Amino acid sequence: MSDDRDVTVAGPRDEGMPIISPEKGTRAGQPSIEVSQSSSIVFSSRQVKRLREVLARLSGARRAIRFYPMAHPAVRESIATLMSLVGQYHSEGVDLQVTFFENELLLGEQLLPEESILFDQLIRDMTELGLGTMTFLRGLTTDEMERALPILSGEPSGVVGGLDKVAAAANIPHVLLSTVTTVDRADQLTRPADDHEAAQASYVGALDLLRELDRLIKHNRMVSAEHVRGVVRSMVDNVLDNRYAMLELSGLKDYDEYTFYHSVNVAILSLSLGTMISTDRRFLSSLGVGALMHDIGKMTVDIAVLNKPGSLTSEEWADVRMHPVYGAEAAALLPGLDKAAVPVILEHHMRFDLDGYPQRSPKRGQHIASRIVAVADAYDAMTSRRSYSAARLQDESMEVLLSSAGTAFDPVLVRLFVRMLGIYPPRSVVRLSSGEVGVVLKPHDTDITTPTVRVFADAQAAFIDPVDIDLSDAVEAAGRRIDCCLDAAGLNVDVDDYL
Repeated sequence: MSDDRDVTVAGPRDEGMPIISPEKGTRAGQPSIEVSQSSSIVFSSRQVKRLREVLARLSGARRAIRFYPMAHPAVRESIATLMSLVGQYHSEGVDLQVTFFENELLLGEQLLPEESILFDQLIRDMTELGLGTMTFLRGLTTDEMERALPILSGEPSGVVGGLDKVAAAANIPHVLLSTVTTVDRADQLTRPADDHEAAQASYVGALDLLRELDRLIKHNRMVSAEHVRGVVRSMVDNVLDNRYAMLELSGLKDYDEYTFYHSVNVAILSLSLGTMISTDRRFLSSLGVGALMHDIGKMTVDIAVLNKPGSLTSEEWADVRMHPVYGAEAAALLPGLDKAAVPVILEHHMRFDLDGYPQRSPKRGQHIASRIVAVADAYDAMTSRRSYSAARLQDESMEVLLSSAGTAFDPVLVRLFVRMLGIYPPRSVVRLSSGEVGVVLKPHDTDITTPTVRVFADAQAAFIDPVDIDLSDAVEAAGRRIDCCLDAAGLNVDVDDYL
């Protein structure tokens, strides 16, 4: 029996959808307007149900426009019906925002699993067109809808110059068509040293929360949701403002308090990966709560089982596999907790190919937030020493993630994760081709193999005054490259001494 209690990669004992907020909308005369109109809207069940009819009518209008001229009765009727349905949202005081991402459909920030299946072809068509989000704003006119629908009905090859350019030229100020793109926040990787103090305070606050949570659960009590929100809010703020400082802290490990440090590290890694997709604070808050609390179900599992050095019995393994369910149940019962975090806790071991646990019938894909946490969870678990397994080196762990992309993990998120951290993540101790040894300070913005390294030992293994070398700079690097990661503990090196 496989003995991996934390990593959902392979074997029966294996230990991630963000709610996407569009980055930029296209509006006549304002090509860079921020889209936030629906960022805080929670749509009612009636409005969600109505969306099915909207999408059905949109699909019908797209077909009609492809076969008939705009003046044809079939086209006119489709547009009139669509305008009527959209108008109902506007009369209720909300803009209609629909997002297409990774074969998933969202209304505002609400993931719609059933509708994602029903309108699979429409999602594929919109994605191929380059559309991430369409928003129909209050004030929409029939003339604007008539100009927007041919864009939504066209072939990808017909979108010359990009969707933004085509939409801007169409004069549709109340129809925002935007792409969902990864967020380039390279500026966060170079922050002043004083940002580390805020990051450390946030990290310690999260650790203290988990310690308190563990104590309360053992007494059949739960921590206040407000406390959780406050801790996660601090983490979100620091990841958005000081992502590099937070990523550096995510390499901290503590064998005796593995679960606490692991959960905080997973939250940092998840939030950092989340910002590669969206900077919407509501989404990041839900993601952060789910990530920080993803393993709370383990707090009800016998500690002797969790730390057992040898293989688990069938009964012990069955109990361990229930920890996502235990955790989701506890989170669902906590008054005031963001319920969007519950699926993350439940699904983080389900695997991208759904061969993980717990099993669901009928099978349904993981929420993207769950996929994000799954990647972060696996990486931190692999790089941590536990009672039943040694820590893997960072580059080896990255290779495992890459080899498991498309099976255990979402391949898109794995690529973003590697892009974010590089093949040699911060705090990795590495040997250069020159024989020198150093610690990785930060990844390069675009080249995952050329981070900045602080060299502290020469080729003869003699300690030297640390020297920072940007391996992406041909002059600075002087032909050096990274050969491999090294075991800091084996070298008797305290990484913190060089940061």
